[in-house]
Amino acid sequence: MNIRHATHTDLSALNALEQQLFSGDRISPRQMRRFLKSEHAAIFVAESGTAESAVTESGTQLAGYALLLFHQGTQLSRLYSIAVNPDFRGRGIARQLMEQCERAALDQGACTLRLEVRDDNRAALKLYEKMGYKRLRILVHYYDDQCDGIRMQKRLDPHEPRLEIPIPLYVQTTPFTCGAACLLMSFARFQPDTELSRTHELQLWREATTIYMTSGHGGCSGHGLALAAARRGFNVELWSRSPTVPFIDGVRDPNKKSVIELVHQDFCQQLAEKQNVTVIDSPPTQAQFETWLEQGACVLLLISTYRFTGNKEPHWILLSGMSEHFFFIHDPHVDDESDVVTAPYIPVGKAVLSQIIGYGKQKQTSCVVIRG
Repeated sequence: MNIRHATHTDLSALNALEQQLFSGDRISPRQMRRFLKSEHAAIFVAESGTAESAVTESGTQLAGYALLLFHQGTQLSRLYSIAVNPDFRGRGIARQLMEQCERAALDQGACTLRLEVRDDNRAALKLYEKMGYKRLRILVHYYDDQCDGIRMQKRLDPHEPRLEIPIPLYVQTTPFTCGAACLLMSFARFQPDTELSRTHELQLWREATTIYMTSGHGGCSGHGLALAAARRGFNVELWSRSPTVPFIDGVRDPNKKSVIELVHQDFCQQLAEKQNVTVIDSPPTQAQFETWLEQGACVLLLISTYRFTGNKEPHWILLSGMSEHFFFIHDPHVDDESDVVTAPYIPVGKAVLSQIIGYGKQKQTSCVVIRG
């Protein structure tokens, strides 16, 4: 069985197979043509020998197809549709098409593949679960015939040579201590006897907190994190670019603004007095990330979670490795205890990482590099 990219010559065969297999939720010929031309979609076809129906112009029969969509600027790809000719079922074609979609998603820098499947399609559900897809939610009356759908997702793992920094994972225990959790992981990288505890986490958070959030508790700036690391004897570089005091644009209360300014100025003064700290008024480059990882340094990055979760929130992550096309991160935030196993060494496309660095309208960037 040959799996390849679809071309415009496959359009009639694709439409014939779509007409044959689906009575509802069908892709129209106009939509299929648009998907074939789109830069944000890929259609893969499985072709076999000649037959009477769904035949391509090359004289081969279309045994199945899969339509993959890419969400621009995100880590997410979506399996929009997959179909296998009944004459060819039982030959593992659906799995081959899925594996091709996973490879294509990784090639585009997407490390998450999401799909929807009918609740009554037991064969498909069994295949997806066997391939490592997890159920996310029930979609009530999702299909034209009112059948429920199930949304599933899989984190893809790039199969290419990689460099991994041996860093233990520490999961933040509060919604506001991601920076402190990243510090703990960095300390444990160089000092294995570091206490990985909630007490230590909150102690670091109290030290490094410089801001009020618009609501709730404060969070850590790069200046505060760099200072906390420097106090413990680590060599630190702070790469920071912000036209204003970090995060102050999101705060309206004048009293809170004055506190933020005062704490930030105090952090800056203390950093200037530390001989083991270098402050650079510039955002880091991809080449610098790669060099730091090759040197075995710990790299803390402030990102916006918008491209991950849809929420515009600042969040600290820790770079923990790289390959040709991906960086890998330790994310201290997990939604569920079952996700802890897959939380370290999460792949992020190199192009995607450059898009998520920075927070807010001012695109404030902050990067803390820690060396033993």
